[in-house]
Amino acid sequence: MKKFVMMAACVALAACGSNETAEVEPVDTTVAADPATATGDMSGTYEVKMADGSVVMQTVNPDGTYVDMTNGTETERGTWRAEGDKMCFDPTGDGAEACYSATAPGADGTFTTIGPDGMETGSTVRKIEVDAGNQMMPAE
Repeated sequence: MKKFVMMAACVALAACGSNETAEVEPVDTTVAADPATATGDMSGTYEVKMADGSVVMQTVNPDGTYVDMTNGTETERGTWRAEGDKMCFDPTGDGAEACYSATAPGADGTFTTIGPDGMETGSTVRKIEVDAGNQMMPAE
């Protein structure tokens, strides 16, 4: 924003000058994203429809932990981190860390995960909200 204001001020000042044409150098007006907010707040609860049709409810906590639940039973927990455009999940125990990226969200907010091998996993994900009554509802 500051660069835009400075550029506008320079253009206005130049307009007050002579009739001579001067070559204007392009100004970079892009603003770098704050790394802490570049991907938004990833914490929340997600409904993950696996390729086999099963559904996993994954809660991603702001403290860097996550919990997966299937049919009300905990199936996995561990830590997560963002690495560029990927989310990396490291399960507690002997499981290896795996990093996933995603397709662009559709109109309904769902996206498909892309596995560590660069191939779509067949799983679709959508962020949901949990209300006070513990009922899960689609995020708006």
